[in-house]
Amino acid sequence: MSVLADKIEQFILHKLLEEEEENIILRRNELADELECAPSQISYVLSTRFSNDKGYLVESRRGSGGFVRIIRLTPKKEDRTPVLMKERLPAVRVTVDDLDVLLFRLIKQHSLTNREAILMHHTFSALFDEVDDEAQRMAVVSQILQHLNLR
Repeated sequence: MSVLADKIEQFILHKLLEEEEENIILRRNELADELECAPSQISYVLSTRFSNDKGYLVESRRGSGGFVRIIRLTPKKEDRTPVLMKERLPAVRVTVDDLDVLLFRLIKQHSLTNREAILMHHTFSALFDEVDDEAQRMAVVSQILQHLNLR
């Protein structure tokens, strides 16, 4: 179940990263068909990996017109480190493109300047080129993001 749960979580996180908004709306049955699993497995992932303490709010409506809305909660001002980067060992595979999306959001929030984002992009690119161990890479990325003095 954990491999399937990881696949479902990764799919949902990538959908969240692709969206300009901080929330997405999914149809549970369509998502289950696309990922070839039961809707109850989607529910399991939503309840265990997208909870309030992990920085998400999940609204669910059942029935023929049912949907699932996943909202990324805005981090508190004193803790603006993205929820994805807080975990030591990532549940999903994060790419440089994913980090670029994050950097772009930080620029839009006026938390980073363009120059800082460019420097971080090159730092992350070099890190991904030089370090093969994903857990080690993500530990470094997490440390960098935690030490940012976000405005």
